[in-house]
Amino acid sequence: MSLPPQPALEVAPDALIDTTLSEPKPDVKPETTPDVKPDVKPDVKPDVKPDVKPESAPPTAAQSIRVVEDFGHKTYFISGVPVHFPFQPYPSQLGMMSHMLRALNSAQNTMIESPTGSGKSLALLCAVLAWRQSFEAKHRLILANVQQTIRKYAEHNSMAFVGQLLTASLDDDYADFPFRREAPKPADTPMSADSDITLDELMAEDLSHVMPDIEPAVKTDPAPNITVGATAFSHVPNPDAEVAPATNLSSPSQLTMALFYMPETAQFILDQAKTLPPQGLSAAEIDELRDYSQNAAHVKTIPRIYFGTRTHKQVSQLVDELRRKTPYRLRSAVLGSRTQTCINRKVKKSGSVDEECRKLVDDSLCAPHRAYRKLLAHQKLQREGDLEIWDLEDIESLGKETHACPYFAARELASSANLVFCPYNYILDPGVRASAGVELEGNVVILDEAHNVENAARDSGSLELTDEQLNVIAIECRMMVDRGTLANEHQVVETLTTTLFNWLRGSDHPYEYPEFDSQTAVWPRSEESLDALLERIMLSPRFVSRLRSAYSVIEGYIKDVRSRKERLRREEDYQVVWKPNEEEEEEEEEEEDTRHLSAGSMRLLEQLLRVLGHLAPDSPFRQDYRVACIRKSKFQPAQADEAAGAKRRPRKRRKIASDLPASECVNVLAFWALNPGVVFSEIAAQARTIVLTSGTLSPLDSYASELQVKFSSTLEASHVISSQRFRALTVECGSSGELLEGKYKNVDLLTFQDDVGHAIADIVARSPDGMLVFVPSYSLLAKLMARWQVTGCLSAIEVFKRVFVEPQGGSKDEFDRLLTTYRDSLAKNRPPGRQPALRGAIMFAVYRGKVSEGIDFSDYFCRTVVNIGIPYPAFKDVKVVLKRQYNDDRSVPDRNNPGQGVLLNGSKWYDIQAFRAINQALGRCLRHKMDWGAIIMLESRFAQRWNVERLSKWVRQYMSVYRTFNEAKLDLDAFYRARIQEDIDAGIDESIVNEILPACDSLDLSPSATVTADNS
Repeated sequence: MSLPPQPALEVAPDALIDTTLSEPKPDVKPETTPDVKPDVKPDVKPDVKPDVKPESAPPTAAQSIRVVEDFGHKTYFISGVPVHFPFQPYPSQLGMMSHMLRALNSAQNTMIESPTGSGKSLALLCAVLAWRQSFEAKHRLILANVQQTIRKYAEHNSMAFVGQLLTASLDDDYADFPFRREAPKPADTPMSADSDITLDELMAEDLSHVMPDIEPAVKTDPAPNITVGATAFSHVPNPDAEVAPATNLSSPSQLTMALFYMPETAQFILDQAKTLPPQGLSAAEIDELRDYSQNAAHVKTIPRIYFGTRTHKQVSQLVDELRRKTPYRLRSAVLGSRTQTCINRKVKKSGSVDEECRKLVDDSLCAPHRAYRKLLAHQKLQREGDLEIWDLEDIESLGKETHACPYFAARELASSANLVFCPYNYILDPGVRASAGVELEGNVVILDEAHNVENAARDSGSLELTDEQLNVIAIECRMMVDRGTLANEHQVVETLTTTLFNWLRGSDHPYEYPEFDSQTAVWPRSEESLDALLERIMLSPRFVSRLRSAYSVIEGYIKDVRSRKERLRREEDYQVVWKPNEEEEEEEEEEEDTRHLSAGSMRLLEQLLRVLGHLAPDSPFRQDYRVACIRKSKFQPAQADEAAGAKRRPRKRRKIASDLPASECVNVLAFWALNPGVVFSEIAAQARTIVLTSGTLSPLDSYASELQVKFSSTLEASHVISSQRFRALTVECGSSGELLEGKYKNVDLLTFQDDVGHAIADIVARSPDGMLVFVPSYSLLAKLMARWQVTGCLSAIEVFKRVFVEPQGGSKDEFDRLLTTYRDSLAKNRPPGRQPALRGAIMFAVYRGKVSEGIDFSDYFCRTVVNIGIPYPAFKDVKVVLKRQYNDDRSVPDRNNPGQGVLLNGSKWYDIQAFRAINQALGRCLRHKMDWGAIIMLESRFAQRWNVERLSKWVRQYMSVYRTFNEAKLDLDAFYRARIQEDIDAGIDESIVNEILPACDSLDLSPSATVTADNS
């Protein structure tokens, strides 16, 4: 089938001008694939990527994008991959897809920063799914060609050697053959485990979209990740071609066996070709067999795609994008927690859904779990079914209809899915990854909203054990020892946990980080090394080895117990009487033998052994950990006073953690990973390609440094919103003339609090609709609210907008209700003719809080974002102090360990944490191309260019600086007028534009006109 002639490229040559690609290094050589840009450096993994041959002149980014229109449907050929996109993509989307596809083709890692609202999710989905589809088609074609070559060989040569292949596959000495097989298939069966078509069907299939002549100007690489000969596709099987007379030297059964053991057959033919060219095969066919043999393990593996994001809500948004906006349909699944998907009422009412679920499943007492396989074959979940692409809510609803467990059904479906969505802790956390069956080897990992990956990876590599948890494990082990079940193994675990429990509750710890409600001691320290501490608390390498052996035996015993329970359950289901009634005593003994350590205890032991493995003498991550002993009060300060019978808060706060005895505190043994590379390097070693993407990755260099992973390319995309549709400005001084500098030493000054209040009241009087205000901490937010209540600023704000305050803590349902009320208030206060500044609401929130991430405030839900201060992490927080010290130590190359990566120093790392939080908050108000809004920084430090440079690209280019807010009024008023008039002209807003400026200029907001408080 020939495609219609390609029309002229619809993308202008400078269509990607809004994207910034990283510059290539001088030592970078062009890749084989002509569409791979030189900025993708060939950091080739020897076990994944073969050698590549350089091309002379790789095309530019614009040249690598072509558009073909057939029957009104457009296909974008980007880096040799046909991408079906539902509508005309933005230039930034073309840039993202081009950048991502080049990384996928070359099996490299990449980072993409694209502002919120730029269509990032849709572009990523279409690009990666198009690449996988093309990848699979090319590999199936390779397998078809190799099979045809083997068939041709069999026509002219004897296949008697296949008996040796069968013997070798059964011999233990050949256990490491490339593929484990169960039974041979006839010669005309599908060509691979991933293929569902026969050779004849493949010949009849339209493969024009993977053939090199589809784009005459660009030679398409025939198979990403595989080096094939120049004539790899030159002999596609042709049933009409004349073939030399066959000698029929091979029997059909021998041919069947040879095709079943195709990698070994290819190698045998190649070995023979070293001395004598096989009859009937050309040199090109021998070259193809050689290329296939070198990459046999990868040819049959079509990468699975793991698409992770921060929360389950964001996962739902991705699934919705795939279902509604893309033309791609493939086996997809979503991984979720028991808490979200459990339909057992008894379990949901329990205090711990996870523990209760595991207990009932172990005892075969959960009816939905016993029926979960019904969901696997449900018609709605099959191809072209109503729920072919499903979300957790969909499968939960279906599970309730069928009384089948959605949690275990989702995990089973994910094991065979081509695309798996999940929160990214399912990928980062080694324990969760193993439990959920996530397999990264040779697969593609995409982490969206990846600005939190660094912290999440550190947390995944860390472990904290409380004295109560250790005591539970010790009690469970003592019970097993008393019953005589694996007494020696359980005794080892009990001895360790009892030792740690007693040590934690001891009184001789050298606490050096005292705080109000906690105190912490950290190792290594000058007077005691980490090795000495581990020896003292029975965590020496010798005892850890004993613990690991004991755990392995206990784990095997538990698996055996569960297998027996499962067997008994099946026998009961089929009403099989497996024991006579007179053997009740033996039956009771059998039930007692099924007791074992709880799933929670086993999980903690597994995590402990994993961390201790990183602390082993031969571990490369040994220096990346700190061990801490923490003593925390069981009560919050207010609770402690109440428990002591205090009627009011004492004037002098006592240090609760140091005053209370150990038995009244929570004592914690912590293993803190200070290097996120401890976890992430393992992921990078397994995955074929890692894509990190977010709207707030800047500065990008820090990620490669912190994660200890090489990213061969980076991209910073511009916003799809025109610069005329947003304003970014900084105000240096308040109404008092003092600098607005939200440092720790200034935020308690009443002058600062009043200046900020007056500025916000002035902005509120001008800004239409919704408005968000971010501050560095909940404590500062409480201080501002209290002060403004006294001075009258809060009343002045409430004249124009209803006030909402983000709560500290609280349940998700409570926050959702607050957010719904905020949105309802905005929706109801927009009647025609109402003054824009009088119709609205204002939400005060905290950087890194619930409002700052993952919530859509598009259109009138937020027209203005105000930022107060710079949210640096708590300076005296123990983890922050240790991390800064660690980065300072690692910021200089280590002569004794030249392979160790160099990190940013502690101060730079500290700064980056603050500016990432600001960048995340800035994107709340601009969510799509036609959205508009203003960004106002009430912070004098953003008058300094080096601070502006740390903001996201789309903001820093357009930041204006004003000495006072009075100087910024004219610019801001003109912006609001113009945007509201545009909405009126477009029929979006019925308000009267000349009412945008109410009589706010006559409103006296000066300090003398408000109620003042005693400055003492």
